[in-house]
Amino acid sequence: MTSEPKGAVSGAIRDRAFRLMMDLTDELRRVAAPTVEPPYEDLLEIVRGIREDIEALPEPLVSWTLISTMDEYEYAHPYDVAVFSIAAAMCMENVNRISDIGVGAFLHDIGMALINIPPTHIEGEGLSEDDILRYRSHPELGVKVLRQHPRISAFVKAIVSQHHERMDGTGFPRGFRGSDIHLYSRIVACADVYSSLLHKSYLYKTISPAEAVEYMMSLAGFELDKDVVRVMLSCVTPFPEGATVRLSTGELAVVSRISAGLLTRPTVRVVKKEGDSLIETSEEIDLCQPEHQTRLIVGIV
Repeated sequence: MTSEPKGAVSGAIRDRAFRLMMDLTDELRRVAAPTVEPPYEDLLEIVRGIREDIEALPEPLVSWTLISTMDEYEYAHPYDVAVFSIAAAMCMENVNRISDIGVGAFLHDIGMALINIPPTHIEGEGLSEDDILRYRSHPELGVKVLRQHPRISAFVKAIVSQHHERMDGTGFPRGFRGSDIHLYSRIVACADVYSSLLHKSYLYKTISPAEAVEYMMSLAGFELDKDVVRVMLSCVTPFPEGATVRLSTGELAVVSRISAGLLTRPTVRVVKKEGDSLIETSEEIDLCQPEHQTRLIVGIV
């Protein structure tokens, strides 16, 4: 039998985060106004748990959440953005308010619950001009939600307000550029883009996770902070341990080991199909070795 995808953070923390975000989103949609108080203390506890789990690792190296339908994206995405952001912040010097970064990452898209546009839409794809204007209002709506809790800091509000701003000034809602965008917002913006790319590469199969990494690199120094991209790509694996992948040779394999610094070239164990089941074999392939350089992972099954 093949194994389930693993992650650095415990399943209990992930499940609690999913429930919290689901309840908050559903309540905002029911009320249809930014008058719902975010579960700040609960999110703080979850952020602390994520940080403790990452700190227990030999080095920060986190995975992302495999989902079966785009309906799950609404809850998996903010969780992954938080995990990516926390891991990256822990690897960066002079980043002290990691709890604020984690809470801001969880809540970065909360304004989407008030605009009646599915969070899986990308700006400009199938949206009318009115839809685009409403979509571009979600950061400011999110800040209005944050104002319902007196303890939420200005750093969290900056993250929610600025997570769609871009280093070259092409973002929204204010067109900030460069250092005008708070560092914490730049971290969450990077995690937001990376999570979106990985989830869509998995569900839509239009690009591979490795191509998502290349795309992130192409944005570095233009739309995204190049230093943040570098750090994030060093600590977030595009191929979760335990995931079933397809190789360029047509073989199926399970990711058995990730090596820091070589995240796109993991060690995999070949699997065989027997009826409807996938059975792991004893054949293990280290994709970092010269004799396997022509083997590529082309997608997650």
